[in-house]
Amino acid sequence: MSVASSPDPKKKKSKLAQIYRQRNFYLMVLPAVIYAFVFSYLPMSGLLMAFKVYRFNTPSLFGDVPILRFLGQMLNMEWAGLDWFSKLFAKPDYIMAVRNTLIISFGRLLIEFPCPIILALLLNEVMQSKIKRIYQTVYTFPHFLSWVLIATIMTRMLVSDGLVNNVINAFGGESVKFLLEPGIFRGVIFASSIWKGAGWGSIIYLATISGIDPTLYEAAIIDGANRWQRVRFITWPSIKPTVVILLILQSGTVLNGGFDQIFNLYNTQVYSVADIIDTFIYRFAFEKAQNLSLTVAAGLLKAVVNFLFLLTVNTIARWLGEEGLL
Repeated sequence: MSVASSPDPKKKKSKLAQIYRQRNFYLMVLPAVIYAFVFSYLPMSGLLMAFKVYRFNTPSLFGDVPILRFLGQMLNMEWAGLDWFSKLFAKPDYIMAVRNTLIISFGRLLIEFPCPIILALLLNEVMQSKIKRIYQTVYTFPHFLSWVLIATIMTRMLVSDGLVNNVINAFGGESVKFLLEPGIFRGVIFASSIWKGAGWGSIIYLATISGIDPTLYEAAIIDGANRWQRVRFITWPSIKPTVVILLILQSGTVLNGGFDQIFNLYNTQVYSVADIIDTFIYRFAFEKAQNLSLTVAAGLLKAVVNFLFLLTVNTIARWLGEEGLL
């Protein structure tokens, strides 16, 4: 019969003594730990709403303690199990939102993701530094405009009597309902997102390119390599690890869809192609039934799927020989 060994008191004392000697470092980190606990970990108790029957006036198990009151309410509510998830999948609006989110998100990966890479490669080929800085400023500036402002400008330009349709009519064409036609609206989403984000996204690739050893290009020129060959055999292999990392990170947001952009641009006429999970959650939380438990269940499911996508793409990248996140 084996006897479980008791912890060595000397090791405990030495550990405590080590912590005491480094107390200044622990005290320095303590505010950050408290901040993370209060504003990051403690609010995660709200995820219990996805498995509870939420009632606003539920008494708290911890009384009126400000920080713990909400957690006490959550623990005191009636369990609902997975009922909210089953009700979620029973809603046709949610299934449509999931489908639209996947289409838009994968469209962003296929259409939008390569644009900053291409723009960075093109800007890198501009020889005159002054012109290059002007191009960078022009392409980066839209990033600092809010989607509220951009949506307002686009609405004014793309309405039936807007600037774009006036030009089309001037050349003898018919007006196009850019923001009301389901078949056109997704194209507007992708085009406006590229215009706003391509310049900003190219910065990290330009920073990576600037770290490439110039002697590699000089040797390639001596060997007779043209511009395309220098991009193919020097620039691209150098930025490829950065591209893979950013692709993995973006795959972790595949169910986000881009709430700010779509919420400010879409309308009831294009719900069938533009309603995503985030806008579905917004409507059910603030406009329709105000079922908070249902919306928390939708948000939790979205976060879990995003995490699984991130792990999957990271695993595939490592399997292909690339350096992943983990």
